[in-house]
Amino acid sequence: MDYISATFIVKLTDHPTSAPDEVWILSLDGFQMPSEDVIKELLSLTHLPGGDYPVMSHIGSRQGITNWGASSSFVEFILEMSSSGLGGVGTVAVAAAIKSRYAKFRDRSRGDHWGDMISEETALELARMRIAAQYDVDRESLRLSRSETDAASQRFEFTFNHPDGRSFGAEIGILRRAPTCTRIWRQVATG
Repeated sequence: MDYISATFIVKLTDHPTSAPDEVWILSLDGFQMPSEDVIKELLSLTHLPGGDYPVMSHIGSRQGITNWGASSSFVEFILEMSSSGLGGVGTVAVAAAIKSRYAKFRDRSRGDHWGDMISEETALELARMRIAAQYDVDRESLRLSRSETDAASQRFEFTFNHPDGRSFGAEIGILRRAPTCTRIWRQVATG
């Protein structure tokens, strides 16, 4: 089935009941790939190099079709997987694997609905929106503490402070031709 919009979310977390340490989000238009194939691709992320068994994980999906004035359809896939024991090398391997799967998904679509580029202002608002949605914080309470723009690769990185002492980060544009592909993370307050 062709979906007008598709969203893929991979959450790395210590435990299913805790907030994720890191979240990767990709939104696409005109996605064309059977759901079963997407689930297989995402589940392959749970098999880490050198591991005998997959890491603990949960995958879910939902889809919908709207026929209310204008027709629309969507699909969303969410993979939550354990980040316990990944370490530096494991984290790098998982990040590379996520980028690879997301590039494959992008190639099976018409791309990002924003086109190939977004402004720094749009990237900043997207970062706030996605952090607020994943970490249950008010987006207006996120104070920008650092901002970096790489114009050549069209990537943006932001760090935010929250009044409760936590800090959050966001990297926008991490996948070529998918300017809203996002990686967000949290840091717990120390002390």
